[in-house]
Amino acid sequence: MATEQTQTYRTMPARVVGWVILIALAALAVLIGRTEASLGNSPLTPAGLMSVVAAIVWVALLRPCVRISDDRIEMRNLVTDVVIPFSRIKAVRHVWALEVIDNLDAKHSSWAIPVRRDMRRRWNVDSYAEATTRGKAAEGNNAEVLVGRVEQAVQRWRLEGGRSERGQGVRPTPAWAAIVPLLVSAGLAAASLMFA
Repeated sequence: MATEQTQTYRTMPARVVGWVILIALAALAVLIGRTEASLGNSPLTPAGLMSVVAAIVWVALLRPCVRISDDRIEMRNLVTDVVIPFSRIKAVRHVWALEVIDNLDAKHSSWAIPVRRDMRRRWNVDSYAEATTRGKAAEGNNAEVLVGRVEQAVQRWRLEGGRSERGQGVRPTPAWAAIVPLLVSAGLAAASLMFA
């Protein structure tokens, strides 16, 4: 029996920035909490407010990803998730982000995987030199790269006998792993302000 392999893709800047913000928030909550406690105020108020920011960082930077399995692609976005079986994929492309078109022509975009952005302005480029040096740098996780990986996975799935389900689409579902932390942190912030 073959084991299913799943590869998860996120951009490195989102992970780094997200974790730096969370660590800074935790340190700030402790410092402000100590100061508030020494002044005789509730130390939970800053923690409640910081929890909202932490939940937003989780939802916007750390949770979004694209997961490619042996027979499906899963896109975890801000407050929705969509699982698209390879049998229901019509096309894969990139415009502003990784986009998967299902068999009902519905477009599903990924928050986690945008197109590649060059950080510097491109001047006169020697196309031969660029072509010979392009493969030497890490390709990174961007929409152009993932389109190729999804297409390869779909092609491999078809070679192993996978069949398309024409006229079948998919629907996004609520991402409770994002919605619950947002609601809980908002509740904590409201409670800490009311009982301060």
